[in-house]
Amino acid sequence: MSHSRPPDPPSPLLEPVLPVPEEEEISLLDIGVILAQHRRLIGLVIAGFTALGLVIAVLSSAEYTSSAQVVPEAAAEGSLPGAGALAALRGFGLSLGGMSTGLSPEAYPSIVQSREVLLAVARDTFFFAELGRETTFVDYVRETKSWLGRAMSFVLGLPGKLVRAIQGGAPALMIRDEAGGIQFLTEEEDAALKVLAGLVSTSHDLETGLMTISVTTEDPLLSAELARTFVQQLSKRVHTVRTQKARENLAFIEQQFAEAEQQLRAAEEALAQFDDRNTNPQTARLRTERDRLQRQVTFASQLYGDLQAQRTQAQIELQRSEPVVTVLQQPAVPLEPSGPNRKLIVLLALILGTMLGVAMAFVSAAIERQSADEAEQRKLEEIKAAFLPKRWRNGQGRAARPAPEAETEASTAPPDSR
Repeated sequence: MSHSRPPDPPSPLLEPVLPVPEEEEISLLDIGVILAQHRRLIGLVIAGFTALGLVIAVLSSAEYTSSAQVVPEAAAEGSLPGAGALAALRGFGLSLGGMSTGLSPEAYPSIVQSREVLLAVARDTFFFAELGRETTFVDYVRETKSWLGRAMSFVLGLPGKLVRAIQGGAPALMIRDEAGGIQFLTEEEDAALKVLAGLVSTSHDLETGLMTISVTTEDPLLSAELARTFVQQLSKRVHTVRTQKARENLAFIEQQFAEAEQQLRAAEEALAQFDDRNTNPQTARLRTERDRLQRQVTFASQLYGDLQAQRTQAQIELQRSEPVVTVLQQPAVPLEPSGPNRKLIVLLALILGTMLGVAMAFVSAAIERQSADEAEQRKLEEIKAAFLPKRWRNGQGRAARPAPEAETEASTAPPDSR
């Protein structure tokens, strides 16, 4: 019995071996070669940016910063109605809403940057050494604005002016005053608010509760005056916001108290007139009428007494809700400039120039490398044709034309007629 022999497996030596493409790697030596070949380009870029940084550092005006430190104190929890019960419940781990003390100290930096505070400072009067006189900050911004800035503001604001002129609508810049009325802002005031917002800065330390208000300008005296005004307007604005509810409650109670006083006087006057006309009332109708007038006097007197007590309580609550902004450090006129940091400007220009120079060197090396390939050369010529002038392309084309092609053209030229 014969057994069939299975075919032998093909020898691995007979299998075709496919070439494995070598991955292109860039070594540190290649990077060094690129940097060495383009060292002149890198040096020119670094020198240019360094010179630009020196010019900016020299021409930059000195800046002076004046700071004030304040402690925003929140209303004491014990001064609020029901605060004792709330504290007792918190001792058991319970928390109830509706007993907020109003503004928290964390909100004070936002109040400094609010439009109400900025507008109050912008409308205040300061001495400007650049103008040599006192004027409002709004007028200062308008008078010191360059002709280029005015032209740009006019061009950018022209579409909005045309739309408002066609629609006939009210300007969009508005603000509410303390009485609740609406005030419209002018374009000069809005520009002054933007300038002020860039001059003032705040910082709040959560651990100590200290808040620092800093103002930076090119005039040391102006910096101190602006910082002082910001502290004053912060206190006024906090007072307005914190006492708004208490003042509204007091105004309502005083109105009711005035009406109750008038009612009491009217009731007493009616009773007095009745007694004058009827010295000794004998009939039941007269006695009933006098009892009715007496009840009106009694009711009006009780209402008057209750409202008087409520008015006194509302006045006490208003006094308790008065916020306290303690100024620990008044703003002073700075003696030394706080900026600009000229060394940092030159250092940043040097770093930026180095980064840009190295990047340009690698881009130039990549372009030179791609130019060696014929297909890549055609792509490069298309890119040049799209972005470079024709005369530049022709000049480069003549410079890059190979020698054999020039010889071929010379051989195919017609012979001289001589």
